[in-house]
Amino acid sequence: MVTDKGKAQNTNLTDYRMPTTSDVVPVQMEIVEIPSRTGPFGDKGIGELPIIPVAPAIANAIYDATGTRLTRLPMTAERVYLAIQKIR
Repeated sequence: MVTDKGKAQNTNLTDYRMPTTSDVVPVQMEIVEIPSRTGPFGDKGIGELPIIPVAPAIANAIYDATGTRLTRLPMTAERVYLAIQKIR
């Protein structure tokens, strides 16, 4: 992303270079030997963090396009259609 004084200069996504693994900051992993009370068998998750914002981003895009808010996954075409029908 090209910026000038904090303002994005890319006018649209065709001018935006897709980030690659070389653009990601180094991640340091640390093993924590304390069992979790909430995970199965005391397990903790590892590596799931990058997928957290995907569903909310899709839900917001659907809301912007249709005016209806979906709150359950998966957000299938059928659920979008039924939600649109409810608001009409």
